[in-house]
Amino acid sequence: MKYEKMIKDILGAIGGKENIESAAHCMTRLRLTLKDDSKVEEETIKNIDGVMGLVNNGQQTQIVIGPNVANVYKEFIEMTGLAEEASIDENIDDLKKDLKNKKGNLMTSFFETIAGIFNPIVPALAGAGLVRAVLTIAVVCGLDNSSNTYYVINTIANGVFTFLPFLLAASAAKQFKMNQYVALTICAAMMSSNWAALLAEGTTTFSFLAIPFTVVNYASSVLPMVFAIWFASIIEKYVDKIIPGALKIILVPCLVMLIATPIALITIGPIATWVGNQLAVVVTLLFEKGGVFAGIIYGGIYSSMVVLGIHHGMVPVLVQGITTQGFNYISPTSGAANMGQAGAAFGVWLKAKNPKMKAIAGSAAISAITGVTEPAIYGVNFKYKKPFLAASIGGAVGGGFASFFALKAYAMGGPSFLNFAMFMGDDPMNMWLVMIGFAIAFIIAAVLTVVMGFEEN
Repeated sequence: MKYEKMIKDILGAIGGKENIESAAHCMTRLRLTLKDDSKVEEETIKNIDGVMGLVNNGQQTQIVIGPNVANVYKEFIEMTGLAEEASIDENIDDLKKDLKNKKGNLMTSFFETIAGIFNPIVPALAGAGLVRAVLTIAVVCGLDNSSNTYYVINTIANGVFTFLPFLLAASAAKQFKMNQYVALTICAAMMSSNWAALLAEGTTTFSFLAIPFTVVNYASSVLPMVFAIWFASIIEKYVDKIIPGALKIILVPCLVMLIATPIALITIGPIATWVGNQLAVVVTLLFEKGGVFAGIIYGGIYSSMVVLGIHHGMVPVLVQGITTQGFNYISPTSGAANMGQAGAAFGVWLKAKNPKMKAIAGSAAISAITGVTEPAIYGVNFKYKKPFLAASIGGAVGGGFASFFALKAYAMGGPSFLNFAMFMGDDPMNMWLVMIGFAIAFIIAAVLTVVMGFEEN
């Protein structure tokens, strides 16, 4: 096995495989849920060859590996005998009790939940966004927007956004440990064409059991389905406890649908729709009215948000902006912050004398340029402090540049030099200006890192 020594060293520093409850991975991190966090030898882990950093958010021990984490995870599972993406088997009361004993549990749980729901569907959104960008390029190059070819490609690009609630329902159901097919059935009822037909006729209010409610078209919506499935999962858990075993398979889904769907249509859906729309409007206004200062602040603090794990909280805002307005102001700014991290890592590569550190910094810089910043943040910049400060300053300047020109992203995805297509819209200069903003952040961060220096040890 290629990573056998690294894995053995990791196991030795976390109390052995018997101390592991579950193991998973994201794009760059090996995520371990441990029975006893006190057994973790943090400094030992950080010094293991191949490990770029360590993050402990109070619920998980996250070991930063880099782009090779999927291969490491595969061997880790083989060596430990754990199930892939194994989950902790515990009831709600045990979970609450456990959370009380872990620092920062409420905020951590919230952002982990947001990430758990939205991260799995980001590839679909990013892929569709790229298709939309390719279609824009094709039109500029002469494709007739009334042709059948345009019609088909446009349908491919917009399908995921129109039926986004179904993706959210499935993902939310998995996160809240609810039957996914029941969740999709509730989503189908809320997405029924009957509601769109009523709206087309001019009917904006309806009633159920003499209770009036606002008719809403939930196509492309974000928050309504998340909250509806969260509520349905609570109902399902309660109903499952009181229904006898032999009747569960029929009565539990039936009762969940009959209880959760009307309540979602009457209260949860309309309220969540209003909240989502207002959220998108507020964020848009902040960037439009705040101008340069909004970009400077967000570009400057975004990397710190990543360190704290709270950047996941912005994903619903991004999705809401894309689905309701067709664009967002956030990605050009957060992209500048990412390129600041890339520039700082590049500066470390230029300045470092230690061959190992030079290799890590160079690899991290390349990874950050593609939009994956964790190796640069945890393996290089945050470790040496001053490069992280340089990256934040570069991100602030690049973010201010983006806000000054009111630059936009028209698709989901990791903002980076390589993902330039997500910034292509009606104004061809938008994409070029975003790239200039990224370059500004990169250069400033790299220069500041070299000038300020850092203590290499």
